[in-house]
Parts: sequence; structure tokens; C-alpha cells
Amino acid sequence: MVTTVQEPITTTAGAAAPALSLGDLITRFCARRDLARKTRDYYQNILGNLAWFAGARDWPAPELLTREHVREFLSYVATEDVRWPEGRTTYKAAAQATVHHYGKVVKSLFNWAEDEEYLEENPAARVKLGRPHYREVEPYSDDEVRAFLAVCEEDIRVGFRSLGLRNKAIISLFVATGLRLEELSSISLARLDPRLQQLAVTGKGQKGRVVPINGEARKALRAYLAVRPPGGDELWRADDGAPLSRYSVKTMVVRLKRRAGIEGGGGAHRFRHYFATRYLEAGGDINSLRLLLGHATLNMVIKYAKFANVQRALAEHQYFNPLDLLMRGPKPGGPWRR
Repeated sequence: MVTTVQEPITTTAGAAAPALSLGDLITRFCARRDLARKTRDYYQNILGNLAWFAGARDWPAPELLTREHVREFLSYVATEDVRWPEGRTTYKAAAQATVHHYGKVVKSLFNWAEDEEYLEENPAARVKLGRPHYREVEPYSDDEVRAFLAVCEEDIRVGFRSLGLRNKAIISLFVATGLRLEELSSISLARLDPRLQQLAVTGKGQKGRVVPINGEARKALRAYLAVRPPGGDELWRADDGAPLSRYSVKTMVVRLKRRAGIEGGGGAHRFRHYFATRYLEAGGDINSLRLLLGHATLNMVIKYAKFANVQRALAEHQYFNPLDLLMRGPKPGGPWRR
């Protein structure tokens, strides 16, 4: 929800240009050409809520805002269970990570306004944000991934061959590549290597990378391409030939999960966690994983490494339990260290 830019007002020589409203600043900030589409949508959503709040609280003009106004807004996000205007209302408390992201976007807006000399003073300059406290990594288990694939195989057997082959190819690529939902759902035939060994994807921030496809994932993709409805450049298509949207792939994963009897939260993104943790547990290099996932830094990859190390420690406990070593001696087949 972003207010529209007012029409430029022509001024006579020597007359001061009219001050921009907060809505004008938000519109200009979100209209920058260097923003990716998803980033622009993300900014517009958060800053639209800021504009609504400013109007509801009768905030002064942007040049009169202080850090207390910014803190007031972030406090509202953090403490109000029922937030935003009718039609956009949220009915649950915001997570710390949500408040953190709201703060980062608001600070980005006012930093930009100061850099562009729309504002002399930046009201968010000295606003400190708390730690985001992201949720812990929660990949699917091996049994849960097998259950996803088993549902696809069942569809293939009972007469829904093209549907089953398509869904198996989607799940296989999620598991074997760690692609984000947006990246996988927007794959085009033109970006597939003719031998199906590599895939060019565009990730966050419009950053491109190449993802390898091999083994079982390539086999599943070949099987799907053999029955894929002809026409169009989009890889994933329904039986009637219509391309699958991001929402369609997301919904498909939710339905497969329900049919597979998998409980707990999360959806397609847990496949990315599965890929990352299993890659490291198998001995993969942490920086190679960063490149494959499309991360600019090691920050997120380190979280995957921490999870993999914890799982390894839990598995090794049966071999290194001091009481069992004392009473029974070393257990055969253990990963013994000298």
C-alpha cells in the first residue's frame, strides 16, 4: 500500500520547491530502477504500512520526523497483535525477525532520502535494531523426503503418469539442488543445458548462478520432459498446457506433504535446508555450498554447518558414551579417532 506521487508543481523563479510528503518519498524510493521486482514488492508492503501508520498517528512532514517517531512505529509492529488497516489486518504477534526487517527497510528509506538530499536530518540514523533471532534450521528428514517421492510414484502407477512425473521432477530438483521456490518455479527451457547437466538461475538481487543437475534429478527431469505438454518456454506446465506459477508449485508441495502424512510446519523451503545440511554431512565444502545456494556470505551457510555438526554429534554419541566404553569397551564399527 503506497501512496502515489503527486504531479510536479511548477514554481516561479526563486520560489522554493514544495516539500515532499512521506508518501512521495516512499514512491520515489520504490521506483528506483536498480530494485528487483520482489525487492520492490517487499519494500512497498512494509513502507505502505509505514505510510498508513503515519497517517493514523498524524505524523508531521518528513523533515520534522525524529527517531522517536521511528521507534513508535517499530514498537507498534512489535507489540500489537492486531495490526494494519481493515482488509490488511494481521491477527498474530510479530516475530523478532519481522520487527528487525521492518526496521531495516525503514532505515533504508531514510538513509536514501538523506543521501538524495530530500532530508537534512535522518530520523532513523541512530535507531538501533535488536537481533532478528531467526528460527532454527529445520530440514525434512530422509524418511519424509522418501515419503514425498513415494506419493509421486503412486500417482504414476495409478494412472496420473504425467502429473506424477512432473511432481517427482520438481521434488527431485528441490532435493538435489537446494533451489529456492521462486528460482525453481521460474525455470525456463532456454536456461537448461541441452544435455540437462546444468541450469542457469537468477536468485535474490538478480544475481545469476549455474546449478548442476545430475544423477537421479536428471533422470527425473528427463522423464518429465518426455511427457511435458508442448509449447511455451516455461518448464513446469499443467496437463492442459498452462504454466505453473510460484503459488501453484507451493500449493502442490503442501498437498503432497499432506498426502505423505508429514506433520509439522514449513513447505518448499525445507528442501533447501535438507540439501544444505545433507551436503555438509556428506563432506561437502562449506564455501562450495555457499556458491551452489547463491549466498553472498557464509552467514547462513554457517547455520547449516552448525546443524550438521549437532546431528553428527548425536549420531556419534553411541560410540563415545563414556559409561558404555567403561562397561562394554569400544563398540565395533565406530568412527574411531586416534
